[in-house]
Amino acid sequence: MKLIFRLFLFAFLMFISSEFIDAQKNTAFDPAAAKKQLGLPQTKVMVLGISHLDAASARFQVAWLEPLLCRLRTYDPQVILTEALSGEQVMGLDAYAAYHGDAGKYAGPTLEMAKTAQAELHLSAARALVKADSLVQKKELNPSQRRSLAALFVAAAEPFSATVQWMRLAPADRIAQDGISVSLAKRLTRFAELRSELSSIAARLAADVGLERVYGAGDHASDVLLPDNKEMQDAVNAEPGLKDLFNHHTAAFRAIPEDTMKLSSAAQVMPVLKWKNSARFGELDADAQWFSMLRSVKMGKAGRQRVAAWEAQNLRMAVAIREATAPIAGGRALLVVGAAHKPFIEAYLRTFTDIEIVSVPDLLSSAPKGCPN
Repeated sequence: MKLIFRLFLFAFLMFISSEFIDAQKNTAFDPAAAKKQLGLPQTKVMVLGISHLDAASARFQVAWLEPLLCRLRTYDPQVILTEALSGEQVMGLDAYAAYHGDAGKYAGPTLEMAKTAQAELHLSAARALVKADSLVQKKELNPSQRRSLAALFVAAAEPFSATVQWMRLAPADRIAQDGISVSLAKRLTRFAELRSELSSIAARLAADVGLERVYGAGDHASDVLLPDNKEMQDAVNAEPGLKDLFNHHTAAFRAIPEDTMKLSSAAQVMPVLKWKNSARFGELDADAQWFSMLRSVKMGKAGRQRVAAWEAQNLRMAVAIREATAPIAGGRALLVVGAAHKPFIEAYLRTFTDIEIVSVPDLLSSAPKGCPN
């Protein structure tokens, strides 16, 4: 009996082992599993979801952002990205306008400024970026070099990086010299004062923490995937309730007072930011704006096309983050982006081999010394 039992036990163990080996063989490849083997700490990425400030209440004041900016300075990112298009994509969309349409509808001032600066400096956008990258490597830039760098960034279709340089100059040094024309000096001054998260948060923070530039992570190349406007409008009109979902006119959103706040007072800024960066907002908004189209039979392929373009756009932004963070392994990066993009981008970032998502709500709820509430 003992022999029979031992034979049975041996056969059982062999069966279990083979099943375990087969399960290992059949496990789907997951690049994120490599995080367990990293020789350096994971690269931290914070995705700050925001309501676009140019759509805020007319009463909104940039000074109200100080509690946020103070906390972001304590995070001290080494790379900052925005939803603006990169200079490479701006120039690429313009070069392929016959296929992509008019790049000017996304980056009209950027494109016009870039072409003017290219003509004045006798440089292509690519050569201007090469020269800018070379100048950035210098440890201490004097005012003349910063003005030159600003002009090069403008020519490279990177006006918000030029704005960082303009902000880092003393007011008395923001003058028309070293490749900066009188008109460009005025425009950069206006860019620095824009009521926009691109200037008021990203560029301002970059200047405050001593960075030389910001990176455009935005994408509109995927717009070629979009359905015809009329087809899309007809499909939305055919599905009752979709517009209410798109506009957050539902009981779930009405239950959150912060969802309808328009940043019309300083007291609203932090609560709205906490809501827009919460997991609950991400779930509700993704379901309302995007998954609703996937569920709709009446929308048909138009809805599927629209979601495909959205996913491609967010994937390209995740790729831009991965590229920009390559030189700072184990460091800290920040993306400032429309809140609807945040849950998608974070989901894609989690699949990468060395990215750790940093909690925005935790940062906003923190009380660093010297930071106002």
